[in-house]
Amino acid sequence: MNKERELEALAAWSAIPNRIRKCIRGLSDTDLDLKRGSDGWSIRENVHHLVEANLVASNMIIAALATNGCDFDWTWVNPNKSWLRRVGYDKADVRLSIKALSALNLHIGALIAAQPDGLKRKVKLNDAPGEPRYVMTIEKILRQEVEHAEDHLGDVAAVRRLYSV
Repeated sequence: MNKERELEALAAWSAIPNRIRKCIRGLSDTDLDLKRGSDGWSIRENVHHLVEANLVASNMIIAALATNGCDFDWTWVNPNKSWLRRVGYDKADVRLSIKALSALNLHIGALIAAQPDGLKRKVKLNDAPGEPRYVMTIEKILRQEVEHAEDHLGDVAAVRRLYSV
């Protein structure tokens, strides 16, 4: 993989907060609570879920930067509807969360950029109890989060179309 492609992954990941802002631009607090689909998540819950996912990913990245190849257990993460309510994502201010994500992405991006092999560093992940660990590079984590954001922002766009907001 060439350096330009690696840097594209970092740039795409760094753009997630702005993509979220653009996707919810013009929505009122009431609009943020509109729901749709089989998951039944509101726009607000989708936004908070994306912020949380990138927060978890940033911890994986820090682990990989600090100890290349280390184990990272995130079996405790289970973002279902009950989880979203317990954490308070059904009521929390999305704008504060997006600001936090912007700062986090700048910080993590700077840490990655400070290492000549930053995007190639690895972490061994355990995301399900009893399942084998698997290896991901930081670049792959970033790309996965970009894809994840695309999926959820697509859900947000579908809600906006459904309710014409």
